Amino acid sequence: MKAIVINLDERTDRMEQFKKNEFPFEVERFSAFKMESGQDGFTLSTRTLLSQITEFPVLICEDDCVMLENWMVVQRAMAELPDDADALWLGATLTQPLEKYSEYLFRLKRAYTTHAIIYYSKRMVDYILNLNVPSGINLDIFYFLHVQKEFNCFITNPICATQSDGYSDVSGQEMKFYDYIIESYNKFTK
Repeated sequence: MKAIVINLDERTDRMEQFKKNEFPFEVERFSAFKMESGQDGFTLSTRTLLSQITEFPVLICEDDCVMLENWMVVQRAMAELPDDADALWLGATLTQPLEKYSEYLFRLKRAYTTHAIIYYSKRMVDYILNLNVPSGINLDIFYFLHVQKEFNCFITNPICATQSDGYSDVSGQEMKFYDYIIESYNKFTK
């Protein structure tokens, strides 16, 4: 599987942390765009990267992604995806109860975060590239409002990835993601 991590050049600390994750394949680094607004830089980086994808599936991670499970768990979830799946989130901040699809999958609707997504569909990528994302708005809000309701999106069961705590260049402040993402997952998948 092709896999890419988005990382700002100066965030070598994030890259070192990310390398502690174990993947059964190489993950290439994409040099993120630095802009005055961290959100705009992340959106431009993601959209540029998505515009370059020619083969599916492809895993795209943020550099603060922390894998919680062995890749075999992800493979089990991937094996249960329907042929028309558009994307598989390895983790997300859930906002409502999820519908169980199979042993290793839930259908995903109205969830935040983009720290680890496997993209399966050129149709969905083209849709994302055509979204008009206003300056200063988090891309994950657009995934929440538009992408997940329009496409066949799933999340692994159990949650396979979260985000590390620390300074976020996207939000420009210290963030505590790690436990919050896991807590929201546990709350809405029981």
